[in-house]
Amino acid sequence: MREVRLSGPSVRASLAPRWLKLLRDLRGEKGRVLLMMAAILVSLAAVGAVLGGFAVLTREIAVNYLGTHPASATLELDGGVDAAAIGEALRHPAVANAEARDVVLARARVGADWRPLLLFVVEDFAHLRLNTFRPESGAWPPPEGTMLIERAAIPMLQAGPGKAVWVKTPLGAPREVPITGLVHDPGLAPAWQERQGYGYITRATLALLGEAPVLHELRIAFRDDPVDLAEVESAAADVAARLGKLGRPVHEIRVPPPRQHPHQKQMVTILFLLLAFSVMALGLSAVLVANSLAAMLARQVREIGVMKTLGARTAQIAALYVALVAGLGAVALLLAMPLGVLGARVLARAVSGMLNFDLTSISIPAWVFAVQAAAGVIVPLLVAAIPIGRASRIPAREAIDRQGAATGALRVRLAMLPPVLRNILRRPARLALTLALLSAGGAMFMTALNVSLGWERNLEKIYETRFYDVEIRLRRVQPVALAESLRGLPGVRHVESWGYSPAAYARPGRIDVVRTYPDRGHGSLAVLAPPPATSLIRFPLMAGRWLRPGDTGAVVLNHAALAQAPLTKVGDPVVLSLDGQVVTWKVVGIVEEIGSAGVAYVSDEEFARATGTPGSARLLRIATSAGSPEERIATIRAIESSLAQAGIGVEAAMPFSELRTAVGDHVDILIRALVALAAVMAVVGILGLGAAMGTSVLERTREFGVMKTVGATPRRLKRMIVGEALATGALSAILALALSVPLTAAVDWLVGILGFLAPLPFVLSPGAALLWLVLVGAASLVATLLPARRVARLSIRDALDRI
Repeated sequence: MREVRLSGPSVRASLAPRWLKLLRDLRGEKGRVLLMMAAILVSLAAVGAVLGGFAVLTREIAVNYLGTHPASATLELDGGVDAAAIGEALRHPAVANAEARDVVLARARVGADWRPLLLFVVEDFAHLRLNTFRPESGAWPPPEGTMLIERAAIPMLQAGPGKAVWVKTPLGAPREVPITGLVHDPGLAPAWQERQGYGYITRATLALLGEAPVLHELRIAFRDDPVDLAEVESAAADVAARLGKLGRPVHEIRVPPPRQHPHQKQMVTILFLLLAFSVMALGLSAVLVANSLAAMLARQVREIGVMKTLGARTAQIAALYVALVAGLGAVALLLAMPLGVLGARVLARAVSGMLNFDLTSISIPAWVFAVQAAAGVIVPLLVAAIPIGRASRIPAREAIDRQGAATGALRVRLAMLPPVLRNILRRPARLALTLALLSAGGAMFMTALNVSLGWERNLEKIYETRFYDVEIRLRRVQPVALAESLRGLPGVRHVESWGYSPAAYARPGRIDVVRTYPDRGHGSLAVLAPPPATSLIRFPLMAGRWLRPGDTGAVVLNHAALAQAPLTKVGDPVVLSLDGQVVTWKVVGIVEEIGSAGVAYVSDEEFARATGTPGSARLLRIATSAGSPEERIATIRAIESSLAQAGIGVEAAMPFSELRTAVGDHVDILIRALVALAAVMAVVGILGLGAAMGTSVLERTREFGVMKTVGATPRRLKRMIVGEALATGALSAILALALSVPLTAAVDWLVGILGFLAPLPFVLSPGAALLWLVLVGAASLVATLLPARRVARLSIRDALDRI
């Protein structure tokens, strides 16, 4: 089309008529334009927030963790670490640094109860070299007889600087220890998630607490900070061999995942999942843009026909609406970028606070903005290409004659269908976009609720498979007759004595290697020996069978132990080391044990034979007859008091309620985030339904006028329009339910592996499907009542005159 120039100073004087038309359209469709821009804006802000948060958090967690100079490996020496052992380690060509440390599993009294407390024993606070931590406030180093605590441990200990807590080590008597300061140790998992406290003491304080002032851990760091686990293990074994020749035998080697914070994998997985949901939200917003654009094009279809009769080419018309969508994306992007930055910083601060590390920088890298910009322009254009292409290619005559009804072969095919289906199928492309928008939003909504329910079902397994109230791990093995003495205590219903030993997958001729962190919890493995007819556990079998009375040479692995040797299957031999004693057993079964570290189960006879401890046990599992939490707590206190009076050292006591809390806290934030994002996507889907129905009513205005001329009443027209919306909503709900099945299975697997090393139970919530159907139904009514009322009120003349 040739350009025209208008007189006057207006900028519009240099624009072609088609661009002037576009400007007038923008003024006339303010509401629809704002809806499209808002949809892109919200989704782009979400993508920017999650992507920016991901970039900041993955960078900062590495900065914090590596800033502690984590040891590549820890060598446990039964005889203790002295200067000669450190010197020999430093002479190894691969060793860059070495330091003596120790970790003691103690307990701290919180109120009237005892909570686990990890005591990190440090030789020299002034010259920390490995697994460092920094002072936050108070004394440094802690004076003799006092301790520092990690800042995240304050809620667990319910005490801070200036207060004192009673501390009991396995061999010592309870002693009141003042807290003289706080430290920050970003190399540890957060105390609130592990349900324990972290304390830092000197060797002199350890002696005051009743333990031998000996450091048993030799922590070493290798040159060039290797990331290959096998390389680290081989080098650590070589150092251990040199120490053995020096007369310093190494009992065990502990190697954490190189350069990785204990909860880094959990954090990255959560962020990837949130990013995936955000990208889906962007896709849904793009579909909403396409539907809204289709509404504009429906209103202007006859104008397009006129433009074509005047010589406008298909490419010129398409360029108009491509420019519109690109312009909306650009404006939305400009507004979304600062919101995304703000959201990224809020997310980064929230997650870093949850995982107890500091943000050294909140700068967002440039690639995040580049990806956000590309998504903001390209994604809406890709989806909007469907209605733009369809509208720009329409022949001039067909566009001028368009009355909102299907034509040609499509009309013949639709004639066989009921009126409601015939009407909603007359625009297949638009219907496909609407259904895609609604079904995707509904599927995500149902998936989030399904996964939330699956998570709760998995937590319920903790109660359904265990029937005791407290687990007490003793410092040393005790006669099984100890259980008889506890059975006489008030409130004690049943007591079982179990064999217990820390373990590792053994390699013949080599020192045990355990892939765990300094806290000794993540990645650990133990062997448990229940009584032949135990009634306190019942784990579901994943393969094989459970132990039988008199079983010899048989072992049952839980799924966490299997994860440490993933190629193992029923019938395979496994070689385990129990405190240095190597035993070979055959796997007869694999069980799912939610909420536990790796465990290998053997019969009590087999355990006694392997460890040489017949008639003894080191673990007590006790069921009470309490009818309330208060009675249960009182009974547990009485049990601990009885053991203390008998002079029996307790290494750890875990009330069953703490286990569920510890497990639930690990991924609970993910579940809440999923539900929140699902709600956002549901809103976007419902807005899409409203846009689609508005489009349908708009383009059929003249058709409704014709129907009025042949006797259609306003009431009938309203029923027809609302019926079409309800039919569309019902069809989308069916598709959403179908789509939610594989989506739920995928997210169940991801969240389950993240939190439990096993997929969540697959649950399809009828309540979620029903709730979505109700929401869609209500949205259909709201979306169509207003346009239906307007159509019903139009006079026949006004309806026939509408373009």
